[in-house]
Amino acid sequence: MQVNDLAETIDKDEEILREHVDQTIVEDLKSFDMQMEIHYAHVIMLYEQGIISKDEAAKILGALLEVSEKGPSIIPLRTGLTDLYSNLEEWIIDKVGLEVGGKLHTGRSRNDMNLTIERMYTRMSLIKFNQAVCMLMKTILKQAEEHVETIIPGYTHHSQHAQPTTLGHFLMGAFKVFERDLERAYSSYNHANICSMGGAALTGSGFKLNRERVSDLLAFNSPVENSIDATSSLDFQYEAAACMAIFINNVGRIIESLLIWNVREVGLVRLAAKYCSYSTIMPQKRNPVALETLRYSGEWTYGALATMFNTLKAFTPGNGREPGFVTSLYIEIAERITNSVYLFEGIVRTLEVNKERGLQLAKEGFSTMTELADEMVRNKGISFSAAKKIVGRIVALAHEESIPCEKIDSKLLDRASLEILGRTINMENEEIKKALDPIENVNRRNILGGPAFEEVRRMIKEGYNVLSSIENKWAEEVARLEKQSITLHEIVNKIVS
Repeated sequence: MQVNDLAETIDKDEEILREHVDQTIVEDLKSFDMQMEIHYAHVIMLYEQGIISKDEAAKILGALLEVSEKGPSIIPLRTGLTDLYSNLEEWIIDKVGLEVGGKLHTGRSRNDMNLTIERMYTRMSLIKFNQAVCMLMKTILKQAEEHVETIIPGYTHHSQHAQPTTLGHFLMGAFKVFERDLERAYSSYNHANICSMGGAALTGSGFKLNRERVSDLLAFNSPVENSIDATSSLDFQYEAAACMAIFINNVGRIIESLLIWNVREVGLVRLAAKYCSYSTIMPQKRNPVALETLRYSGEWTYGALATMFNTLKAFTPGNGREPGFVTSLYIEIAERITNSVYLFEGIVRTLEVNKERGLQLAKEGFSTMTELADEMVRNKGISFSAAKKIVGRIVALAHEESIPCEKIDSKLLDRASLEILGRTINMENEEIKKALDPIENVNRRNILGGPAFEEVRRMIKEGYNVLSSIENKWAEEVARLEKQSITLHEIVNKIVS
């Protein structure tokens, strides 16, 4: 290797190291307030346990308050120190002296501190995710109210007409899915809401720490009991990321329907212009890029979640560099998915719906034929299997002879029944017409959860109650965190003053 090549290699190594440090610092800045609260709680506990004096606690806390008030930019970044905390600790030592400032780190490690920061960040990110999804669910309820009676064809096998439903019924299906997503998020929140402080590097500390006190000061439900678990487990971030991946997967299935409905030949819906892009050559184009962006958010998230799993699949309990990569991926997933929720909410809120087209498609697509079979079972005393075979033959004849669904009559039914049963059914044309009418078809399905107008209205009313309960539950938790943060700062100010 030539001297110049060696110099270039060294420069490249240094560049890579700088990039690593820069990325770490950027992530640390996102959780700066959380890190400061951990410092406050730890110093308060050290003082209350008699491990440091009140004067020492006051000096350390006073320096920390200065950093909080002026911001992290006052901390110079030193060569060789790869995270914000290490630079902060040196700044505190410069400020109040080695003998006092050096006591900030008594009885703890970056391991338990970082895991606690990550738990606090996960709490916060799940709260933001919940707030966004609640906003989306409220928009869905409003749109469902608007479209209780908007008839559309329901599809199975991706794109095949199945049975008529309503857009309101479809949207309430999405509402229930997102309700479960938030149930998963709340469970994940509780698994994140336990405190790692006191686990130190791996085996706790010989100092008489009060782990419960730090946990309370930081508004956690309890400490993570086992010190190895406390300093090395990231399952709470896997779980939170998985919740968000499931959510965006659920969104992706709805997006696929919107993309199909948005096709010119279908013409059920059209995206608002601001969620579309233009073509550089074709002036008529209105490309649904916002939906495509949302689909990519899901595709990227599934890959990132798989990488999280692969990173620690054989990583022994204990800390190291790899867990940091997992946290980096979680941070990006949480930000990407929460932003995607707001994008999707806007798409749903501004969606242009062609009600007349929906009813027309439901009439044309033979999607009401199941009800014709049901009507034979109810009023003509034949088995469903027999009725199904008769209706199947009717559809085949209609296709062969280009007979539209609304033109099916008793003569065609009798032809089919003679072939299948060897006798006629004697169903009146009016009975057939009612069974094949999409609106009548929908309203006959008035059992629990069905698309009948009144049943959808009931689901919407219940949906508002459910959403209110969800919002209240999370609001109480947010208020609890804010109250405890205020209490923590009051204790700090009391000691310093």
